[in-house]
Amino acid sequence: MCVNTTLHFDITSGIAGDMSLAVLYGLGLNLSEIETLVDKIAGVQITIIPERVSVNGIDATRLNIKLPHEHAHRKLSDIRNMIEKADLPDKVKNDAIGIFQIIAEAEGAVHGKTVDDVHFHEIGALDSILDIVGFVYGVHRLGIDKITASKPVLGSGFVKCAHGKVPVPAPATLKILEGVAVKRTDEPNELTTPTGAAILKYYVSDFSTEYEGEIAGSAYSTGTITLKTMPNILRGTLIKNQSAKEQITVIETNIDDCSGEVIGALFDKLKNVSLDVFCTPLTGKKNRPAVQITVLCTDKNIDDVAEILFRHSSTAGLRYHKTDRIIMDRKIVQTDVRGEKVDVKVLSYKNIRKYSPEWSACEKASVKLGLSAFEVYDLAKASMLD
Repeated sequence: MCVNTTLHFDITSGIAGDMSLAVLYGLGLNLSEIETLVDKIAGVQITIIPERVSVNGIDATRLNIKLPHEHAHRKLSDIRNMIEKADLPDKVKNDAIGIFQIIAEAEGAVHGKTVDDVHFHEIGALDSILDIVGFVYGVHRLGIDKITASKPVLGSGFVKCAHGKVPVPAPATLKILEGVAVKRTDEPNELTTPTGAAILKYYVSDFSTEYEGEIAGSAYSTGTITLKTMPNILRGTLIKNQSAKEQITVIETNIDDCSGEVIGALFDKLKNVSLDVFCTPLTGKKNRPAVQITVLCTDKNIDDVAEILFRHSSTAGLRYHKTDRIIMDRKIVQTDVRGEKVDVKVLSYKNIRKYSPEWSACEKASVKLGLSAFEVYDLAKASMLD
């Protein structure tokens, strides 16, 4: 029976991109796939050497990464183009770009620039592309459905970056972690990096030490420095559950004085901060035709949803409540349709299994195959039932 798999990070002394990737290696990720992936995306050959390191008697992995020196200061648009051209599942592309977007917005806010004008410096370097795209690909490859974590841990002092010495936590890290409960320490080193913070901000909705389920495995990683007040170690634990139960927030508002164009535009604006959006026709005050807009979201996105609805519609008030939901376990796999790869969503619950080809992938393959998207959809679904 297919189960829901959660990766839980115990952040006892911070988190960085390379440490996150090293945890996935300890859980079974083949690093040669990541080397090939970076070569295809950036056109350069890299070597990742996993080293076994003892941290207070615990066997941990440190990644020794060999890559060519470069002076590229890429913008978000450059990184987005590199990722979009790669032969990767759409979810991997979207997640990787989403993490880079978080970093770009933070850097822009810190340096007083627009997102499009931010030069990423270290974040745009090959090692950060490796860390982020490699981690996202690893999550997909290992079939991880959800990521949880304990509170991020922050250090003190100063760290050297492209702009000179800056206080720890780095300004971009603090900006990324706005709205997140953290733990600050006197450790005179950078513990949580912007890349590590962005991975957490993108994937994790609730920060807690608690988890429940069957422990399927665990792995430890470490960074390149020895900390003065604590062991430099990150633990990842795989938790498996037979069903995915979670609490979400339902936000509703009734609108009777907006055009269809305005209502339609809201859907696009809400897509990145919601789980689902839908409209229900109704009759409002004074017998006016109206619509009820319903948004499903996680707790961390309540304020984002509210801001969008207030800014981009005529509504003056919202109502919301929390509710529980059970969702089918899901993962994205690729199937072959006459030589073209098509992403298929596999849904499972107990002994129930469904297959749902991704429509965008069907449309893309249909152009190359000279078929309709409907035909590709049927062929992809049939291939999963064989």
